[in-house]
Amino acid sequence: MKKRWLFCAVAAVIAAGLLVGCDGKKETKVLRDLPADFVYEIRKSSYTVNYTDSEGREISLFGELYEPVDGGKYPAVILSHGYNGHYTAFTSECRRFAQRGYICYSFDFCGAQENGESMGRASNEYTPLTMKEDILAIVKDLKLYSGVDSKQIFLFGGSQGGLVTALAAADESIKDEIAGIAMYFPAFNIPDDWRGKPLVDSSPAGMGYVIGAKYIECVQDLDPYAVIGAYPKDVCIVWGDADAIVRREYIDRAVETYGADRVDLTVIEGAGHGFAGKALATAVDKVLTFFESHTYMT
Repeated sequence: MKKRWLFCAVAAVIAAGLLVGCDGKKETKVLRDLPADFVYEIRKSSYTVNYTDSEGREISLFGELYEPVDGGKYPAVILSHGYNGHYTAFTSECRRFAQRGYICYSFDFCGAQENGESMGRASNEYTPLTMKEDILAIVKDLKLYSGVDSKQIFLFGGSQGGLVTALAAADESIKDEIAGIAMYFPAFNIPDDWRGKPLVDSSPAGMGYVIGAKYIECVQDLDPYAVIGAYPKDVCIVWGDADAIVRREYIDRAVETYGADRVDLTVIEGAGHGFAGKALATAVDKVLTFFESHTYMT
């Protein structure tokens, strides 16, 4: 299979006429074009990212890295879970993306769930902005990882992880470096949901952990739409029209904020807040297609 891929890659380069002119202009970028049935053999391993956050806490982010076993450089995808989620939330996505030549890192946000494996921050200390710090630290780390093509890093997230993915991608330190972002039902509704709530630590029903006053204060002051549009590249959003948590108005406003010409929006009929079965297969295929349409040969 590898020989077949190499042949197709060489053919794509020749067909595109990748020549550097006498004037020294930059080579033309050519999309990576894997055969439709091609898959890499992959491996999974534990991976930890360590950093010091803005409040001086020593943070240790635990997650799993999925990567092709072949040598070389590959684009990377950082996958961010939602409320009370864990690094296991996107196992299907990680396997599928890695088989198509992406290094995938799915991790526990520090403090953002019951029984998480990341260390250094209590649940009543986490906020969407500490989650954003976690993502920025992972981007910095993976840029130095031997197998990662540092010029092709993608961000992906679901629900609250989608909101934080959008916030992180718009950060001045990385916004021009992130190759594309994809989100399942991004929870841009969170600030409205917490508006007017008392600034006290609380344990929402069914969550199993404490959401702190810091979190509530942070989201009440947060206007994601004033931030996310700073990300200058293309965006993929997958949403179900039976989603009772993230209503269509929040998705439409995100499309308007980014610009309809930059947003690839897929609406899955009958799907709610969380994909399974056929809806999940559709969502994974859609995000993978988006990534592959923005992945270039190096």
